[in-house]
Amino acid sequence: MASLSYQVHLTDEASDAFGDDPVRADSVEFYDSGAWISHVDGRDFFPYERILRIREVETTTDSSQEPGERRDASSGTAGTVDDADLDVG
Repeated sequence: MASLSYQVHLTDEASDAFGDDPVRADSVEFYDSGAWISHVDGRDFFPYERILRIREVETTTDSSQEPGERRDASSGTAGTVDDADLDVG
């Protein structure tokens, strides 16, 4: 079964805590000043000036994935985008 997740590419300054790879997010909630990113290790807020790109990716889900790897359906549709990249930088 396919589901959606997100790759959040951060600026160098914001990447210090997460490493150079994009943050894999279960959901993204957009607000006026930034976005709340829900990921395997928790939930973090990033101002838009620290986000380079948010990419929606399709993933396959199976029982071998770690908990939290799937998008939380209870979060609703807040923050969903179409199949395009969102460049905010």
